[in-house]
Amino acid sequence: MIAPTLRRSSLRYLARHPWLLGLSLLGIALGVAVVVAVDLASESARRAFRLSAETLTGSATHRVVAGPQGVSETLYAELRLAGFRPSAPLLDGYLRLPGRTLQLIGVDPLAEAPFRRPAALPAGGEALQRLLTRPGSVLLAAGTAAELGLAPGAGFRAEIGGRPRELVLAGVLDPADSAQARVLEGLAVADLATAQELLGRHGRLSRIELIAPQQGGEAWLARLRAQLPPGVSLEAVGGEVAFMAEVTRAFSVNLTALSLLALLVGGFLVYNTMSFAVVQRLPLLGILRGLGASRGELFWLVLLEALLLGVAGTLLGLLLGVALGGGLVKLVTRTVDELYFTLTVGGLFLAPLSLAKGIVLGLVATCLAALQPAWMAMRAAPGQLLHRSWIESRARRAARLAAVAGLLLCLLAGLLLAASGGLLAGFAALF
Repeated sequence: MIAPTLRRSSLRYLARHPWLLGLSLLGIALGVAVVVAVDLASESARRAFRLSAETLTGSATHRVVAGPQGVSETLYAELRLAGFRPSAPLLDGYLRLPGRTLQLIGVDPLAEAPFRRPAALPAGGEALQRLLTRPGSVLLAAGTAAELGLAPGAGFRAEIGGRPRELVLAGVLDPADSAQARVLEGLAVADLATAQELLGRHGRLSRIELIAPQQGGEAWLARLRAQLPPGVSLEAVGGEVAFMAEVTRAFSVNLTALSLLALLVGGFLVYNTMSFAVVQRLPLLGILRGLGASRGELFWLVLLEALLLGVAGTLLGLLLGVALGGGLVKLVTRTVDELYFTLTVGGLFLAPLSLAKGIVLGLVATCLAALQPAWMAMRAAPGQLLHRSWIESRARRAARLAAVAGLLLCLLAGLLLAASGGLLAGFAALF
C-alpha cells in the first residue's frame, strides 16, 4: 500500500514540472501513434485489396478472356445460344472525377441477377429505365452522388480515356452493409452499350463470366472450351485473384516490415521517454527513502505513476494514430493505384488487432521502461540516489555492456546477410 504522503509528493512533483509531464505523455503518445497509424494503414490496404478483388467476382466461377483487345461480343451471343448459362458480359475501364478515379464497369442488367455482384443494381423503376435508355447514364454510390451534389437524373462531367464526357446520374447504388458501401464508393456502373461507347470499345468485352454447374461441371467446361475460338481461353476466377495477390505480395511484405519497424521505433520512444522521466526523479526518491519510505512503497509508486502515464499517453496515442492512419491509407492506396491496379476501397479500416497492439505497446513498454529505475531506487541506499556520480558510474558500466552487445549484433547481422541474400534475411539483419 502506498502512503498518502507519497502520492501527494508524486502529484506535486509532476505539477511543478509540467514540461516533463507533457513530454512524457507526448513521447508515449507518439510511440503508440506511429505503431497504430502504420498498422491501420497496412491492414486497410490489405482489406482494400481483398474487397477490390472480390468486387467484380460475385458468384462467378469461371471467365472467358482473351488478349488486351478483349473478347468479341458476338462470342457471348453464341455461348448463350449454345446453352452456356448463367453467363454475363463485362467491360471495365476507368472514369475520372475531380479528386478521385472510379472503376467503370459495363454490365447487362438483365443477366446480372445470378452473379449477385456487390453493385446493388436496381431491379426496376426509373433508375433502370434511365440506365437502359438515356445516353451516358451511370449508377454511382449514394455517398459519391451526395458528395458531388447530384440527384438522379442530373448531368455531370467526367473524364474517360483522356476526353471529357457528359454523363447522367441514372440512380444510386444502395449498399446492404458497411463493407459493401466501401466497395461501391469506387464504382461507376453503366449499361454495356453505354460503357462500350464511353470507352471507345464498340463490339468488345473485357471478359465473359460464367457459373459452372455443380453437377457435371467438368463435362460442361470441356464442352465450353471446345466452343472457344483460337486466342480465347477459359480460366477459373480464383486464378486471377491469386495472380493479383502474387503481384502485390512484395507490397504486402513491405507493409508488414514497415509495421514491425514502426513497432520497434514506437517501443524505443516509449521506453526512452519513461526511463528519462524516472531517472530524473531519482534524487527525490532518495530523499523519500531517507524520510522513512519503504523500498516496496517506492517501487510501487514508480510503477503506478508509469501505469497512469501509460494509460493517458496510450489513449492520446490511439487518437493520434487513427487520425494519422487516415492520411497514410490514402498514400498507400494511391501507391497501389499507380503501380498495380485501381482499388475500389480507400477508407480507413479500424482493425481491433491494430488498436490492441497500440494499447499493449503503450502500457507494457511504459511499465517495462519504469521497471529498471524503480528496481534501482528500491535496492540502492538513500545516499547513493542523491549523488549523480553513482548514477553515472552505473551508466558507464551499462554503456560498455551495450557496446559489446551492439558489436555482437552487428556481426550476427553480417553473418545473416552473408549466409542468405533473401528478403527475410535482409529484414532480420536490419532489425
